[in-house]
This record gives sequence, structure tokens and C-alpha cells, in this order.
Amino acid sequence: MSQTARLLASAAAFALFASTAMAADYDPPIYIEEAPEMVPVEIGSGWYLRGDVSYNFDDPLYDFEPFDTKNRRFGGGAGFGYHFSDNFRADLNIAYLGGDSADITIGADTFEASSSMWSGLVNGYFDVATIMGLTPYVGAGVGVTHLRQENIALELDDRQYNFAYALMAGASYKVTDNASIDLGYQFLHTPDAEYLNTDTFEIDRGIKQHLFKVGLRYDLW
Repeated sequence: MSQTARLLASAAAFALFASTAMAADYDPPIYIEEAPEMVPVEIGSGWYLRGDVSYNFDDPLYDFEPFDTKNRRFGGGAGFGYHFSDNFRADLNIAYLGGDSADITIGADTFEASSSMWSGLVNGYFDVATIMGLTPYVGAGVGVTHLRQENIALELDDRQYNFAYALMAGASYKVTDNASIDLGYQFLHTPDAEYLNTDTFEIDRGIKQHLFKVGLRYDLW
């Protein structure tokens, strides 16, 4: 082999070695995928708390005339609920509805009689529309009432749990982003509740109550 051929062969071998070495030293680029963006979850979104004060403007259950009768017309309740949409919501509410008490004096003897009533209702509402922060609504509910009647003279302690239903209408006004004042009317009917009719002194069935309610609703956004 001539000198020139040997030089060309050496150059080709060197070039092949150099390209192989460079290929061995070359590292391909590493691509790192970005972690997905964390989206915070709103704990409690759609839930709300509520509290109400009520006044029963229907006739009292007990009205022993001319004896000393005290009628507790004010009541109050509390509950929680959920907004299913901008128009539909529902809540669970437990309320004290008031009661009556009487001191009946006959001769030298005084007898005590009293009644008190509670309710536990699941209510659904339709919020019609919101205009300048004011939202009228209608609603209905079902649940139970607890009626307790005591008569010391008769040694009576009667406790009843009965089915009840309610119809509501009113309006709420948003005072902050989370809080609304609620003014409403509630008709509450317990068809099977038995009570002493103080006009006839007979046992009657069915109690109807007409309640005016003022409340505060707080959205847990």
C-alpha cells in the first residue's frame, strides 16, 4: 500500500472513531412535563345555615277563660340547607313553635295545664328571581311535630309525634355576599294531633298554625 493510501485510510479511521466517540458522548434532551395546575376545591360550596324567629298569629291552643292563661306566641328555629341551582334549594329545619300554660283555680285548689310544640321539617323552595337583591320565593315541606300536653290535676303527660306539612311564601334580601335576611309566612298543619278544646272540653283533632317568620341565611361559600 502506498504512503498516500495509508494516510487516507488512517484519516478515515480517525474520522470514524471521532464520530463514534461524539455519538457516545451526546445525551438526548430530557423533557419534563409540567405538573397539572392544582384547582382548589370549595369546601361547603352551595351549603347554607339558617336561623329564624317566628310568631304564631293563629288562635292559641289553650284559652281557659276566665282563668290565668299564658300564651307563648313566639318561637324559633335553626337548620342547614343546600342550593341545588340558582332557583332551587332545600333545608332541614328544627323549630320550637310556642305553647300555652294555664293556672286553673277552683275553690282552694289550683290546677296547672300546659302544652308545647316542636317541628322538624324538610323544606324545598323555588326562588323566583332576584331583582335589586330581593328574591321572592315559594315553598313546601313535610316532617313531624312533637306535641306535649301536661295536666297536673289529671296526672296527664301526653306526648305525640304526628305527620305535618307546611306551605311557605316570602322574600329574602341579600345584605352581603353571603348573608340574606328572610321574611316569610308559613302555614303548618298537623292533621292527626289531638288536643283538648277549651271551649267544649272535648278532644279535637288537627292543629293549624299561621306563622310569621324573620330569619337570617348564611351561605358557606
